[in-house]
Amino acid sequence: MTEALPAGGVATPTATFDVIDEVLGAHAELVRGIRRQRPEVVLHSQEVYAALLDGPATASVGRERLIAAAVAVAELAGAPTLAAHYAGLGTIPAQGDPVLAAILRHAALVSTAPATATRADIDALSAAGLSERDIVTVAQLIGFVHFQVRLLAGLSLTGAEHE
Repeated sequence: MTEALPAGGVATPTATFDVIDEVLGAHAELVRGIRRQRPEVVLHSQEVYAALLDGPATASVGRERLIAAAVAVAELAGAPTLAAHYAGLGTIPAQGDPVLAAILRHAALVSTAPATATRADIDALSAAGLSERDIVTVAQLIGFVHFQVRLLAGLSLTGAEHE
């Protein structure tokens, strides 16, 4: 099911690329039957992935910044293979980008201590230059990467007794 990504680095929803299969590697074969029982979940997950990295809201935040945030979230969540997948999608913006710094601070906060997040943390994103739409995009990306981490963890355990 895994194919090379098209130009631009992100598969379209109609492509057969599946990031979860890619990240699972050889283990993907063990859980493929389970995943194919819910093809709409697989398809819609890929659609969210594509929308977050190449959708209309992406340009405003910056694809490279979103990739950097995805890498950071996956690393913080202990998913190095997923982090490597995201890191392989493009270049990471140079140090010194205040918008990226704000996004990464927020991603770390939400990933490690979400109960401590306050309105002031959202205001910090706004002060860095992100619009409300940008902030929602960043929040969706953070949540989606955490979804992927949980999905990968569950799928990695599923079928492990058959390895």
